[in-house]
Amino acid sequence: AALTTAPDLRARRLVSAAADHWRHGQPYRARATLRAVVPLSARAEVRVLAELVEGGIEVGAGQPVVAARRLVRAAERLLPRDRVLAVTALGFAGEAAAVAGDHALHGEIAATAAEWRTAEEAPGSRLVLDHLVGTAASFAGRHEAALPALRSAVELAGRLPDATSAIWGGHAAFVLGDLATALRLTERGVAAAREHGLTTLVPWALTYRAMTAFHADQHDLARECAFEGAHAAIAAGQPNAMTDHLMFLALLAALLGDTETALHRIDAAGEGVRDRGLGRSDTLGAWALTCVDLVRDRPADALRHLGHVGAGRTHAGVWVLAAPDIVEAAVRCGEPSTADAALRSYTRWVRSTGPSSRLAVSHRCQAMVTDGTDAEGHFNEAIRLHRISGTSMELAKTELFYASRLRRNRKPRLARELLRDSIDHFERHEADYWANRARAELHAVGEPPKAGHAVPVLTPQQDKIARLVAEGATNREVAARLFLSQRTVEHHLRNIFTRLGVRSRVELVRILD
Repeated sequence: AALTTAPDLRARRLVSAAADHWRHGQPYRARATLRAVVPLSARAEVRVLAELVEGGIEVGAGQPVVAARRLVRAAERLLPRDRVLAVTALGFAGEAAAVAGDHALHGEIAATAAEWRTAEEAPGSRLVLDHLVGTAASFAGRHEAALPALRSAVELAGRLPDATSAIWGGHAAFVLGDLATALRLTERGVAAAREHGLTTLVPWALTYRAMTAFHADQHDLARECAFEGAHAAIAAGQPNAMTDHLMFLALLAALLGDTETALHRIDAAGEGVRDRGLGRSDTLGAWALTCVDLVRDRPADALRHLGHVGAGRTHAGVWVLAAPDIVEAAVRCGEPSTADAALRSYTRWVRSTGPSSRLAVSHRCQAMVTDGTDAEGHFNEAIRLHRISGTSMELAKTELFYASRLRRNRKPRLARELLRDSIDHFERHEADYWANRARAELHAVGEPPKAGHAVPVLTPQQDKIARLVAEGATNREVAARLFLSQRTVEHHLRNIFTRLGVRSRVELVRILD
């Protein structure tokens, strides 16, 4: 562009340069480059390409609703002369609407996608359009109607090599409950984005990979993906993606009972959640707060959070994932109608997709709202399905809830067996809050927990802190790196010293070396 004198050609080359800056994680250079385009050319085709790049930047660093509308306009103008690029723009417009939690807008974009589909559609474009149509139907609760389009997106993603196809296909597989395929496709999406230097796509791919790993009961992988995604988003100038990952990390901490870390991370996400209209992040944060209040035995407060997400910006996909915790909160504070409504919504989704892991949770929730032998039947079916799916953390929670019911029904022997097993699972997940809760139940049925459970020398969190300290990081630097408070780092460090039998950072370095 610098060597080009013809204004229109120079403008086109500047737009191309801006697009490259954006794809490779330099949104601020992209914006600066685009500012030079306007005085050079008034041609519609140049302006629409500039608007396309501006929309892409806005998804990660601005207001997703604004980005979605800008990308829709660009897509409609591009359609007559570049169908593939137009469909890609429409796909990212849908992603922006989903990030905003604006399902009305997402539905409009999906309706456009349905109108655009043709029998001769290129595979890559077909995948994008099917993903839009399928996810919109799922967000609207029309799960059976969503299945054909989502299955098509997954099948096409298996045949296409590019990063965006793998990411969208992985998300479609997640919605369908095919977690093994979702893990494989999202891993491929992350790898392809890195291989081709598409820095902008890496945090996005890691968002779906982290959520999939969590629901596949691979908590360590979920945590690593979210940490990596948050730092990749910061490096790429994508505060919206960083906020998504930070809220997910808060949720992971809350689900394990680490309320202080969860609240610190929610606070660290800052006011940008509401200011920029990040409905998905807002709903993740509300879910995390629900879990915090359940841990703190404040079920009425827990129940309120997911009903007070920004008006019209509750992310339907996240909300349905949170439904089991809503059921628990409603049961504990005596609101059966609320529990039934959340359970119906969750059950409609899981029955349409049918994975054993989600069916197990559905049966557990059904047991919690049911009395008598019917409840025991649901608990036993949930345990059977958890074991088939290999989701040991959810199995442990089901065993704990069932044992609590059995204790109240004066059936202590079976309760003790379930509680012993649940404690073993909780300890393997380093879920100290849940393990202690199960031990309290075990004590209540007349037996202390068995001594001698194998406990790792350091938990994954402690190991990460210890290694950062050994590399010379201060407590403040460790806290910033892991999105923790300094007080939490100091608490972990004291426990690390005690477990390893050291008294100083110098001794810690010697042991780890």
